[in-house]
Amino acid sequence: MKILVPASTTNIGAGFDVFGLALELFNEITFSFDTDRTRIRSEGRYVKDLDSYKLFFEVFDFFEKKTGYRVPPVEINQKCNIPISSGLGSSAATIVGALLIANESTGRKVSTRDLMELAVELEGHPDNVIPVFVGGLVVCYKDGNRFDYERFELDLELTFLVPTFSLSTNEMRRVLPKAIPFEDALYNLKNSCQFLAKILAGKVEEAFKYVGDRMHQSYRINHSEQMRVFVEAILKKKPEYWFVSGSGPSVCAKMNDYSGIPYLREVLKLKTCNAGVRVIG
Repeated sequence: MKILVPASTTNIGAGFDVFGLALELFNEITFSFDTDRTRIRSEGRYVKDLDSYKLFFEVFDFFEKKTGYRVPPVEINQKCNIPISSGLGSSAATIVGALLIANESTGRKVSTRDLMELAVELEGHPDNVIPVFVGGLVVCYKDGNRFDYERFELDLELTFLVPTFSLSTNEMRRVLPKAIPFEDALYNLKNSCQFLAKILAGKVEEAFKYVGDRMHQSYRINHSEQMRVFVEAILKKKPEYWFVSGSGPSVCAKMNDYSGIPYLREVLKLKTCNAGVRVIG
């Protein structure tokens, strides 16, 4: 069987821990339970950046503990098409893919909604994993054990600038402050509400003019000298809009000239994905 797991971008500037968007770039995972022990192999453009398969085994263990179902030995072959540790959802793709593999071994006894809740509990942030399940733009809510979301379909192409360096998501989370100024919170609230209002009005291009953030991006950018130099060079190009994808280091920006940006590894033009993860076969 094969699973196509989409990349994603989260936060989208002002929508910190709330907005997530699936993208038309897929890791391809084929798997079979016709084996006597678990084997994982990888290929693809970004395989050299993959340092371990620890996350797959963590997901399988978590699934077993939470559901009571045992995950049998499985042979997995994945094609790494999503940049790794770049803020484009490679970890979320692994979590969702591994959960679906585990559930296939049960004959799909766990519902999609329950799989989502497992993913949210394991990952900690619904905006990272829910778009991978359902596609489109997802507005997420999590408060304690309460979890909810709404989904909107978008037809849009976004440009992502992927640098040569990587950042640790956990480290980027630790640099965030415990409190922010009232004015900064209000700025993000106004932008996130206007972003969503434009989406609801069908004014998608206008929506991305309201991704400005004062809650998390500056703390992450200034924590890394490479990230600071990278973003400053982008801002000198006067983009129509920009935001850090996830915890970084990739940046989504709308502009015409990408020359002369230090650390720039590649420019990815990705369409939004409204289908979400797909199991084939």
